[in-house]
Amino acid sequence: MPSKPIWSIDFAVTIFNMASEVETHVVDEGLVGYGAGDTKNDVGRLPVPPTQERGAEKRDRIYRAALSRYQSDGIAGTRVSDVIAEAEVSWATFFRYFPRKEDVLLELAARHYRDRVRKIADEGIADRRLSVRTVMERTFSALLEPGEASPELHNAAVLEVFAHPARFASLVDDGHPAPMVGLAAELLAEAQERGELRADVDPAAAAITVVAGTMLPGAQAAAAGLDPKPPVAAALELLWEGLG
Repeated sequence: MPSKPIWSIDFAVTIFNMASEVETHVVDEGLVGYGAGDTKNDVGRLPVPPTQERGAEKRDRIYRAALSRYQSDGIAGTRVSDVIAEAEVSWATFFRYFPRKEDVLLELAARHYRDRVRKIADEGIADRRLSVRTVMERTFSALLEPGEASPELHNAAVLEVFAHPARFASLVDDGHPAPMVGLAAELLAEAQERGELRADVDPAAAAITVVAGTMLPGAQAAAAGLDPKPPVAAALELLWEGLG
């Protein structure tokens, strides 16, 4: 079997070095260069989900009605009036919980992240038979794989996450302005403790590189209706050779 070309290692190291040299500014709307920074187009954090049972039930009703309409009529073809009629709520109630109708997609992404993506990462790390690299590959693939929604709707939700990270982060509420970058940093720190990652690598800086380098080809494949796992695995393989 021929050896792997050395350019793949150089490529990974170059990308990591470029990302490490970029100064990242955190602003109220999120990370500059990660879809945020324009307060005219992105109003920042979403309203905090209600904790009382009645409010939570109404919000969930709106969410379910909107997803049903989006999947049958498309997002552009769905009117808010259709959603509130099906959910049996008022206009004010809809906009109290979802200021934009696209914010329903961010709720879809947040639920998918909490219920599937984060769970796969946590369970994978707990299983010491798995390498952290394997856990990371499965975690990234899970983010791009549809859960309760159709592939088209799931892809639309992923695009909303990239376009409005601060709004997504406010729903996930795990303390990081870009939850997937934060999760990747946790995984890389674990890899460093296990000796899978070079000691001179900053997990937080490397996480930005890894997420950007793997999610872009994976998202492109998913948007084209293809399996995102192969491009995610291939991109992660290249990056890991430079970091490991």
